[in-house]
Amino acid sequence: MATDSAGSVSSPSSAAVIGAAVMAHPRRAAQAAELADGLGGWDPRVVTDPAPGAGPGALRTARAAWAAVAPDATHHVVLQDDVVPCREFAARVADAVRELPDAPLALYANWNSWNGAATRAAALQGAAWVPAVPGEWTPSLALVLPRADVDALLAAVPAEVTGPEPDDTVLARELGRRGRRVLIPVPHWVEHADGASLVGNDVYGPRHSACFADGTAEGPDPAGPVAAAPDVLVHLFKGRVQLVLAADTPAPRRASREGYLRAAGQEGRGRGRSARAVAELRPPSGLLGALCEEIWYAAYLMALHTPAGRAPSAGGDRVRLCLRSLVLGGTADRADLRRWARHRVEPLVALAEDGLRAGFDDREAYGRPSPLPPERLAALPDAALIWSRPLTLEER
Repeated sequence: MATDSAGSVSSPSSAAVIGAAVMAHPRRAAQAAELADGLGGWDPRVVTDPAPGAGPGALRTARAAWAAVAPDATHHVVLQDDVVPCREFAARVADAVRELPDAPLALYANWNSWNGAATRAAALQGAAWVPAVPGEWTPSLALVLPRADVDALLAAVPAEVTGPEPDDTVLARELGRRGRRVLIPVPHWVEHADGASLVGNDVYGPRHSACFADGTAEGPDPAGPVAAAPDVLVHLFKGRVQLVLAADTPAPRRASREGYLRAAGQEGRGRGRSARAVAELRPPSGLLGALCEEIWYAAYLMALHTPAGRAPSAGGDRVRLCLRSLVLGGTADRADLRRWARHRVEPLVALAEDGLRAGFDDREAYGRPSPLPPERLAALPDAALIWSRPLTLEER
């Protein structure tokens, strides 16, 4: 690759010219500089918060980072200061831009987000990419935008940003308004580093990747297939399974796993096998026993909704990593559950693998559940309530 004087990188095998910026808070200046130095020939600019004394405001820093696009760049990469890129990160991005030159690419999804659930669904299909879920924020820790998207964002967001609106929400709105489909790689190409949040996100517990590339030997494949947008997402949040239904639409609905299985005419399916698997784990309390049952059913329902013909080994490298993030991400928001899950993570991953195998068995025997009819879907609560009014284990 050749680097031009503006800090962009051109690939001799394509017309793409890639530029980059690292958006940073002054308190993380050293961390941002280290990240920028590690990006080799890109020579990215470090863009600091233009008004750090004005309180949390990732959007104003993000807007400045988008505006740092090199004059001749066809694609612009913006990284936040607290990410850890995967091995051969710059080469992966160059390959992806060559394979998907017109696609916005979000290179990370949080392990307890809907996009994290979509990542796991795509991993079970053996896909290399998954479309971001409508109705959720656009993951913005590491984003690759074609030049036209950068220009549109700069036109839509005033240079003097005011107000607390997050950058990921603005990205979702503005890209969605223009009908742009964001793709997320499976596995992800950056990890979220540990450390205190500067915008108040510590209330969500640790925030890590749903499937980080450096944790799997299989490696990313920028030329691999794109998964179909999932219509059903299995979301484990605060230790409780919540199904996001019609997830490929702008107004998804939610259901508990018991309510969903009942509505789908499959009430009681898997109950005996789940009870045996949970009993073998010997959880020390009723609450933790309920958590184990939810973990088992989360994996079961993931497998049940995998398209026919797709049944990778439950011990597969990438799939096992996804199950690990299911366990740890699904309990990250509750300290009482999180501590025990971290202590017992390997047995809990094995429990999830048993649920996965059971789901594949039942899918082959009975088929995937039929979609709920529109009138039944419409009667269910808005899936956005997951964030403001999540189901809890105590409500079971």
